[in-house]
Amino acid sequence: MSIAPALSPLRPARAPDSTSTGWDRLRFDAAAEPRNSEPDTVAGTATDIGPVPVAPPRLVWSRGRAPERTDPQQWAGVLVRACAEALIGVRPAAQLNRWLDPAVWSALSRRSALAMDLRGRPRLPRPITVRRVIGGAVTEAVWEGSVILDDGARVRGVAVRLEDHRGRWRATALRIG
Repeated sequence: MSIAPALSPLRPARAPDSTSTGWDRLRFDAAAEPRNSEPDTVAGTATDIGPVPVAPPRLVWSRGRAPERTDPQQWAGVLVRACAEALIGVRPAAQLNRWLDPAVWSALSRRSALAMDLRGRPRLPRPITVRRVIGGAVTEAVWEGSVILDDGARVRGVAVRLEDHRGRWRATALRIG
């Protein structure tokens, strides 16, 4: 009576072979749930006259003016490069928390941690460069574009969707091919 080596209680199951060419450390796909485009409302009073639109808060330190958002095309290139660096293990994923939608950040940090567990931190990573950013505004508060990344081994296309969140751009969808 012999126990098969794969079922032995003393031998843990092996992780999938991460050195094979089938697993791409940089390939990634995440998107947030579509959000409601209607303005935020507050429930009515006792007479319940219906929803009341909520005015954005007045920014005291800026004399009521909202700060101008950065150029979305430039910001998309910077953000996509930072996400790629997090996926290969050069940058901590926690640095991207405020610039990504929570669903996208959660997926990115899980994928980054998985890559670190399977392959570890790269010894001499090749620098990631942004070759080109192309895109346009869908609405005043939404920008979609594509970014061409060169990771040293491959040239990749990245799709990104940026949405306005409290006066700054936040990525709500990211797909690295």
